[in-house]
Amino acid sequence: METITLSEAALALFRLHVERKGRIDIDESNREAYRDLERAGLMLLGRPFVGEPRYHLTRDGFERKAELLG
Repeated sequence: METITLSEAALALFRLHVERKGRIDIDESNREAYRDLERAGLMLLGRPFVGEPRYHLTRDGFERKAELLG
C-alpha cells in the first residue's frame, strides 16, 4: 500500500468522522481537511437527493481505517 501523508487537521477529522459515523456538518472550519482526505482517496463527497452533502469513506479509506486510527 502507498504511504499517505495527511495534515494533522485531516487526520484528526478522519478519526472524528469514523467516531461519529460521518455525522459531521461540512463548513469552513473543516472543508480543507475534507478536501485533503478526498485528494488522498480516502473520502468522497456524496450529494444526496434530500439533505446536506456528506463525505463518505471510499473503499481505500475503509480498508485503511485501522492504519490511520492507530
